[in-house]
Amino acid sequence: MITTSRKITACVFIAIVLGLGVMSLRSLGDYSPKGSQDQGLDPVNGELARDVESHYDDGFPVRELGTNLWAAINYTLFREGRPGVTVGEQGWLFTDEELFLGAETPAVIDRNLERVQAVAEHLRSEGVPLALLVVPSKARLYSEKLGDLQPVPEMRALYQRFLTQMQPAPVVAPDLLPNLADARFKGTQVFLRTDTHWTPAGADVFARSAATAIQQAFSGQAWGDTEFKTSLGETRKHEGDLLTYLPLEPLFPDLGPDPETVTERSTAPADDGSTSAESLFAETTADVVLVGTSYSANPLWDFPGALKRHLGRDLINVSDEGQGPFQPMTEYLRSDEFRNHPPELVIWEIPERYLAQPVQSEATLAWFERRENLLAQGSGPGRPSMQ
Repeated sequence: MITTSRKITACVFIAIVLGLGVMSLRSLGDYSPKGSQDQGLDPVNGELARDVESHYDDGFPVRELGTNLWAAINYTLFREGRPGVTVGEQGWLFTDEELFLGAETPAVIDRNLERVQAVAEHLRSEGVPLALLVVPSKARLYSEKLGDLQPVPEMRALYQRFLTQMQPAPVVAPDLLPNLADARFKGTQVFLRTDTHWTPAGADVFARSAATAIQQAFSGQAWGDTEFKTSLGETRKHEGDLLTYLPLEPLFPDLGPDPETVTERSTAPADDGSTSAESLFAETTADVVLVGTSYSANPLWDFPGALKRHLGRDLINVSDEGQGPFQPMTEYLRSDEFRNHPPELVIWEIPERYLAQPVQSEATLAWFERRENLLAQGSGPGRPSMQ
């Protein structure tokens, strides 16, 4: 049932928007279509409509007020933002991708788990072992901050389902959730309140746990040969990526979640002053490769640096931002670098939520399709045939 206060607020907002709309109509009084008198805009293909819309937007001086006002009402009264964000308790924001499936059917999870196994099989056929590091979702670690809204059953079961399905696969897939949860309950903030990503401290906890599991699984490899040192940099205000779903600025910034800060970190070999040819050569020939998402690609979290420090070994980071986990991996598998210099170990960082999101990249889908076709024809997925 809608409360009286909500009705009053809605009526006030409607009245304001109507008033702003009437004011904005003045901008149409001086409208004239672009183009010459001989060749105007074509109303059939939408050129004229787009030109009118552009003129209206440019001439609507209070359009920003309407956007900010509506966002303020939604957030303060209804605890809602734009589609894509879930507003939790105490200023915590969550991406909807952690609560809901990214497709109409749970089959998207089946397909993505099959893709993970396909990558593992391909690497095994090339003689390259794989360590799979799945980052538990923020909604899983801070579920009490969600309030009454909880992830759908498929998302609640996703992390354990991944671990179970990967057990017979030719990969190392450690359960890194307990260590993150333990750090969180001991006072370490492992995820940012207004961002989809972890904190640098959370990334460090994850890297330490992952390094321990990797060293135990691949005890025959050389670990701890190189000492790395992490330095703290400037502490600055951080604008979380989920704040884009709460367009409160510039008019109502104080109504939104409290600002967050992040202390920059950077990791380098302990003997960073060395510039010998030997050290430079070693840096470019690391035989451990990290593939991942913005959790690994964004230097603000310093996850690759933390992983180097805890492993005691250098690595090459080929992660990418904004592409999900599958596209960077297939791009690496198609690369000359992989073909000419196969590594001793591939570490694949995958945020849990991406296992429930459809793969959009045509090139990535084509890689998996090609591999399936080769297997169906009885041809092994060898390196040359998969380029």
